[in-house]
Amino acid sequence: MSFQTFEITAGMPEIRLMGRMDKTQKPLALDWTGSGMEFRFRGTDAWAKLEAPAATSIMWMIVLADGQPITRFPVEPGIRMYPLLLGLEAEQERTVTLMKETQCMPDNSAATVLLHSLRIDGELLELPAREHRIEFIGDSLTSGEGALAARDNMEWVTPWFTARGNYSWYACEALNAERSILSQSGWGVCWDWQHNEANNLYDAYEYTAGVLRGPEAETRGCRKLWDFSSWQPDIVCIRLLTNDNNGMNDRQSFEKDRETVIQGAVKLIRKVRKYNPEAKIVWILPGTDCHPELAAEAVERAQAEGMKELYSFAVPDYDEEDMGARWHPNAEYNRKIGEMLGEFLKEIQNS
Repeated sequence: MSFQTFEITAGMPEIRLMGRMDKTQKPLALDWTGSGMEFRFRGTDAWAKLEAPAATSIMWMIVLADGQPITRFPVEPGIRMYPLLLGLEAEQERTVTLMKETQCMPDNSAATVLLHSLRIDGELLELPAREHRIEFIGDSLTSGEGALAARDNMEWVTPWFTARGNYSWYACEALNAERSILSQSGWGVCWDWQHNEANNLYDAYEYTAGVLRGPEAETRGCRKLWDFSSWQPDIVCIRLLTNDNNGMNDRQSFEKDRETVIQGAVKLIRKVRKYNPEAKIVWILPGTDCHPELAAEAVERAQAEGMKELYSFAVPDYDEEDMGARWHPNAEYNRKIGEMLGEFLKEIQNS
């Protein structure tokens, strides 16, 4: 065998790109949690040329072979080659996943990972198709914030985010599904955890990476309107309203804002249905301390309007034993509820 180098583009049938990105860009930008690529190859070694155009925030990547984590590393400032897998048996085949573990950073929109090329000692093979496509819209709970840290850790740092130790990963694993994540820590449907109305996923949803603003983000296509026809999910899971509730607590405005939040959630459901007409929509309810009845009421109102294939799903609250960093659930809790969600999604897909 011999080394081959491939520029990574959207036109390569042997490579599956994961997550929203402007596919006309060279190099491709990985902004969202879980964005990256998959490929299948027979050979001994695989490398990827990656770039971090900003020194901070530090973005982390993970490599998996046939779904199992192999290595995890930060992308250093500048451009360099990173080993993905080395020293394998030359005649064996495996599917390799390279994905970004760290979410978008709106306070530093220059921070991203640019995907330049793939270098392998071997040959690329046909990549089997996934059976389903699932989109997740959420906040820090869907970004996997804090899941990799020890309990009671209070650092807000990028190494503790994860796309692999994330409930959405396990749900997709159960359905052999492609995944696209649109999640941002602290953001909600109507406002963020401090009641800042500019930081909402409703407005961001129509853009390629709508949580990122500024010239650097615009240069790599984040503010382009997303082409929904390019990737139609079978299921859309929404896990929001925790931060809307936190914003109301910050303002002590629950009674004043209650109806606004319900109506905002109904509007988001309508928008998701508009752009994904065939998808099943599942609202994953907030915890019992964050007024899950508001999301449940929004689902019921949308159903009363005639919305079909719309569901709500409750997960158990996480307690002290389930904690990672900054009061967020750890990877084991994410595994548990991801498997629960996966079973529910299989049921509704087969119904």
